Amino acid sequence: MSFRFFVAFVFALMSLTVSVSAHRLDEYLQATTIGLARDHVALQLRLTPGVDVASKVLAEIDTNRDGVISQDEQQAYADRVRQDLSLAVDGNKIGLRLVSAAFPSANQMTKALGEMLLLFRADCVLSGAEHSLAYENRHDRPLTVYLVNTLMPDTADIQITGQTRSFDQSSYRLDFNAGSTPNTKQGLERGDARSIVVTYFLHGVHHILTGFDHLLFISALVLAATTLWDLVKVVSAFTVAHSITLALAALGLVHIPEAVVEPVIAASIVFVAIQNIFSPGHARGGSRLIVAFIFGLFHGLGFAGGLLEIMYQMQAQTVILAIFGFSLGVEAANQLVLLPLFAALKFVPGVRSDSTKAPRISGTIRQVGSVATSLAGTYYLALALAGVA
Repeated sequence: MSFRFFVAFVFALMSLTVSVSAHRLDEYLQATTIGLARDHVALQLRLTPGVDVASKVLAEIDTNRDGVISQDEQQAYADRVRQDLSLAVDGNKIGLRLVSAAFPSANQMTKALGEMLLLFRADCVLSGAEHSLAYENRHDRPLTVYLVNTLMPDTADIQITGQTRSFDQSSYRLDFNAGSTPNTKQGLERGDARSIVVTYFLHGVHHILTGFDHLLFISALVLAATTLWDLVKVVSAFTVAHSITLALAALGLVHIPEAVVEPVIAASIVFVAIQNIFSPGHARGGSRLIVAFIFGLFHGLGFAGGLLEIMYQMQAQTVILAIFGFSLGVEAANQLVLLPLFAALKFVPGVRSDSTKAPRISGTIRQVGSVATSLAGTYYLALALAGVA
């Protein structure tokens, strides 16, 4: 498989993906944005059910099953959401009231083409300087992916001094200063920075260890590496590439639709695995480094998709720390897979055979592993092209 064929393969695949849509199907995304003022706290919730869970969510809203979300049903559902929210300032719970609600049509919701937008307000008077806010969202826990962020206050005398989140972001604590004398420095404390890096490091690890397409790709790379130096080179090419596009996409400097990115990621698995099987000479050396780098650019865009979801309306101060922590998490998870797999391929074949048979056994394991990987990649490619991945 020559590099010319590889380029033709990528362009042909991209031409197939123009009309494909991609989105998360089995999740109920609930993103909360908090706004602070001296006399109130505002909560904006964007509720977006994926296709696979939309029918269940719609059944909770359209209680009379007439296919229309009436004003009364909107009000009733918004009230159920409100009851599942908890907000406290300085340890004192404060009541939320619904300000506005906007719902898509039932038809739009079942196709995952719309989102519900709920705005709540809690009145409070902030006296003194140091304050803490505690927020918890318990609505529809089994289905939900929670996100929460705070907008930068539009008044200089309210300064955010710290934020902590639970791993799933269903619980959130915000420390802020509402003193009359603004602190113009308003930077992140060392502990806050560490907390942000750790939080997004864990998100990066979780994103890789639950992203089977990424795991299959790096496994296919390992299956062709016969020496540690081969592995170091190909992993370095992949790492540099995905780090570039992850950072650029997370900063909003590059955007390629998921309809292109997801099929290319799936195709990368198939291409690399087939190259391992039928052209092992090209599975190592310079051509493999080029392949790892080019496909790594697309994998970086895939990683960025997972990061952007949890960075919605994040303050500019924390974006770089979030990217740094997430990137570290991605790399740590990659190594958790790469190193044990490489060690197993090197040492297991020789455990129960003599030294003359070990290379043949190792080669068979690599071939069988590549065949299995290519079949799994083909499955993911079919899903991606059908708009289901």
